[in-house]
Amino acid sequence: MTDELDLLREANPVSADTGRWRDRPLDARAELLLRQLASRDRGRRTVRRVVWSLEAAAAATILALALTVPGTGSSPAVAASRPLPLVAHASRADVPLAAIVRRARAAAEESPAKSERGSHIQSWSLGMASGKDPVTLPQESLTRWNADGSGSLLVVATDPRHPGRPVIEDGPPPRTVNDGKVLRNERYPAGIGGANENYFEDPPSGAQALREYLAVWTPGADRDPADLISAVRSFLSVWTPGPRQRADILTLLSGIEGLRPAGKVTDRLGREGQGFRFTTTPGGRYLIVLDPDDGRVLDVEETVTRDDPEYRVKAGDVMSYTAWIS
Repeated sequence: MTDELDLLREANPVSADTGRWRDRPLDARAELLLRQLASRDRGRRTVRRVVWSLEAAAAATILALALTVPGTGSSPAVAASRPLPLVAHASRADVPLAAIVRRARAAAEESPAKSERGSHIQSWSLGMASGKDPVTLPQESLTRWNADGSGSLLVVATDPRHPGRPVIEDGPPPRTVNDGKVLRNERYPAGIGGANENYFEDPPSGAQALREYLAVWTPGADRDPADLISAVRSFLSVWTPGPRQRADILTLLSGIEGLRPAGKVTDRLGREGQGFRFTTTPGGRYLIVLDPDDGRVLDVEETVTRDDPEYRVKAGDVMSYTAWIS
């Protein structure tokens, strides 16, 4: 116990001169210090990958049942096939990342619009278990929050026979408009305001401040490119960034050494974007698709770059994919 107490005192997440702390949450700096302390000497990346695989395998079982059990008034869904990787095509019309960053910064100077809590996304992930075939999990989710802190969450298992077709219509209230199995449909009372989510505090302005903010919930985002990309994807599942945060995100991405242009991409929702690749160590690759006009992150795709017979995946298989509808 002495060693743990010494480490905690060394981290000093709440110093003696910060006033009364027991009646309020820790600030971002305190959260960051505690999370860095907890992640020290863990073999962080290996642990994260193993835990993700176990969680995805459990989710695969649940969603596989949802996809094969018809709901009231809905047609049965079918088992999903694995999505193919997005294909990028280089051309002379490609827009460099530096140019997209400049456009985003110019838009941020012209518009005072703030980030909004909530998101509308389609996602696919590969549920893996040792010795078993992976299961692809297609779903769409819409989260919305109101000024009084009330909100809603709707999650639908999408019909894999129609990949990329939105199944949720945004509105008061949101509703399903196409085939799909509703997995969650929740309403939150006033005053909640996403307080139980990650990234519950409003994001700060400035790229460096945003990096530190992201690192509170994804330790390593302040120093590791793969963790930074993962953190951005997680952040965008909670927030729809305004022009300033959008420019800050692009500034962070543009600073990643090894992020390379991949060419033009038509994503799974039929949108044209500019792709950029980053290869991780070991065995993974991200493809980030940006709107070249305003710098919005349209998609983030993660694929494996080498075979893994134990989990029955091959180089080029899509591990996860997220497309932001709004």
